[in-house]
Amino acid sequence: MANRGQSRKTLLRALREVFEAKGFDGTTLTQLAESTGLGKASLYHHFPGGKGEMAAVLLRGSVAELEQLAFARLAGRLPPRQRLENFIDGFSDYVSGGEGNCLVAVLSDGSSGSEHRELIAQQFHEWIRRLAATFEDAGAKPKRAERLANDLLAGLYGHLLTARLVGEPGQFKKHLKNMKKRLPG
Repeated sequence: MANRGQSRKTLLRALREVFEAKGFDGTTLTQLAESTGLGKASLYHHFPGGKGEMAAVLLRGSVAELEQLAFARLAGRLPPRQRLENFIDGFSDYVSGGEGNCLVAVLSDGSSGSEHRELIAQQFHEWIRRLAATFEDAGAKPKRAERLANDLLAGLYGHLLTARLVGEPGQFKKHLKNMKKRLPG
């Protein structure tokens, strides 16, 4: 049984690497089969819905991973500033310090994005709500807290993209340090 679970993890990791590198539209079943060492028929056995189902499974996994590594850190009794710093650290962990990518963002683009857009939008609204609540705990009024939450997410994703575009993940870490300095509290 552990072997089966481990092989499922290995399969999903291989699929994720291809989707992260190529995006949904740029990924082919041939590439997915090659990366997993499975034939196309075997991939369809695991994912009868094909590439779309693979993306949906990976999207749910990425949302759960972001929840665990970053957004769960917004809860608790620590001071709001510390919770926000912990959240930023968790996001950095999720994207391997700027060397990785956010599969949620990758899958929001292209034809997969339209298929999953509503789910992604709902999830981001929930995450913004939770970030805004933390900014309110730090003393911001509701409208300002929502702006700060939006700005924080935009900054994280913008800095991640910029660091990837220029090929310097260290820039991402530097920007996160500056973001933490500007947090309220």
